[in-house]
Formats: sequence, C-alpha cells, structure tokens
Amino acid sequence: MRSKDPAKIKRIVEVIEQYKLKEGVDPSLSEIAAAAGISKTRAHAYVHEMAEKGVIGYSGGVFETERTAMISGSSVVAPVVGTVKCGEPVVSEEDVIEYVRLPVSLFGEKDYYLLSASGDSMTDAGIDDGDIVVVEIGCGARTGDVVVALDGEGQNTLKRLGGADETGRAVLLYENAAVYPSKSIVCETAAIQGVARFVIKKV
Repeated sequence: MRSKDPAKIKRIVEVIEQYKLKEGVDPSLSEIAAAAGISKTRAHAYVHEMAEKGVIGYSGGVFETERTAMISGSSVVAPVVGTVKCGEPVVSEEDVIEYVRLPVSLFGEKDYYLLSASGDSMTDAGIDDGDIVVVEIGCGARTGDVVVALDGEGQNTLKRLGGADETGRAVLLYENAAVYPSKSIVCETAAIQGVARFVIKKV
C-alpha cells in the first residue's frame, strides 16, 4: 500500500461513500477515476489493492466501506405531494413534487406519500404547521387513527378518525383543545386518502 498515494486512497473512499449514501448506487471505476483525478487503469489498481488490504470491500462492482457497512441500503421510494386530488384515494402523478427515499429500517416496507401539514388543528397530536407527514396508502384506517380524508366539502383534511355518530355519519376530530374545543367535522362518508404514520419536524 506504500506505493499508493494516501490522499488518493482517502478520496476514493469518499467517492464510494458519497455515491452509495447520497445517490443510492455504487460508482463505476470511470466515475471514481474522474473524481480522484486519475486514469481508469490507475483507479482499477487502487481499488483492487485497497480491497486486498481490507480498506474497502469490493466484489462484482459493489463497494463497501466501514461507514456504508453500518447503514442499511434498503429503502422505499415515496412521492412528496403538495395536495391530493379531491375524490381520488390514490396519489396522481400530476400531484407529485418530487420523490424521496425512506429507509426501510426506520419506516418499514410500506407504500407512503409525504404531505406538508398546514394549520394548527392537530397540534395536540404532535403535528404542527409545516411538519412533513408520512402517510401510508392502502391500509385499513381504524377509529383513533390520524388520517388524510375528504371532509364534507370534498376537501382533503388531516384529522383524527372519530368513528361514526348516532346516524352513522363519519366523524373527523380536531386535535387542538385550546383553539378548537370539541370541534369536529361530520360527513356522510369518510373517503380515506391514507393513515398518518410518522411526522418529520424541524428543530
């Protein structure tokens, strides 16, 4: 390993980690060579010697460093949406702002979309204005769940599902006792767009 430049070795490790952790893929030898300022032939020699010395793992074009070995690469792709089209329980492509990866180790292998919460109606549930809510699609909503649903006017709203009233109508509950004591929305049916599972906050 003495024949190899320590600065180049460090740079190659950085390139591998940057690609795997930020891009979600392994870099090619050409990409490593370009980033490290060496030829592809030299990059090949560096990578193989680094693997032989245990600096990195390398097999079949797949790299592993001490850092990447500690992180699960499994993830699910979820769309980020501004709004969900009223009346449709699935996210339409035209609603999507971007796509993000959610690590399976934290979120599980489910179908999700992400929404930005608006307003103060759910602060007692720990959801504040501007929070990012991770919503599970295609799961059965139960009484007590925080859901994205269509209200009586056909608009999407984030509320707690309160079950049904004495006439069988769906009840959607506000969660801010200080501002909206005992306030709820009652509608003939609750078209559930998804169940809120996680909240991502700024600190």
